[in-house]
Amino acid sequence: MKAYVTRDSVSAGDDVLAPHAREVRIHAEPTMRDLVDQALKISQLPRISGGKATWALSSSIPLAVVAQEWDEPELVSQFPLDLGLLDHSNGEIRMHWSYFAQLDPDTVLEVPRRLRLHAE
Repeated sequence: MKAYVTRDSVSAGDDVLAPHAREVRIHAEPTMRDLVDQALKISQLPRISGGKATWALSSSIPLAVVAQEWDEPELVSQFPLDLGLLDHSNGEIRMHWSYFAQLDPDTVLEVPRRLRLHAE
């Protein structure tokens, strides 16, 4: 199985390479942590002056938040991942990193954790 990962641009000069697409081969039944770690490893997320860049990874659902000042990604959910919920195309899992500039990463993480994507 493959993963296709894109990211937002952080500046006008960064737009030249948009959508910053990368692909990686992943094993057939990855955990959410596996997906996030692989996406982070290949994405080359830009670091910014001041050290407070915040990013969120999604694939039809929010997956994780990464902050330049954190040592590791924070998963949005600790529950097992249902791969069927993710964005798939041509046998690939498609993921995207959204850039939140210098917003507080704890706030960025709290939003998808509280977000309800479906009515009860």
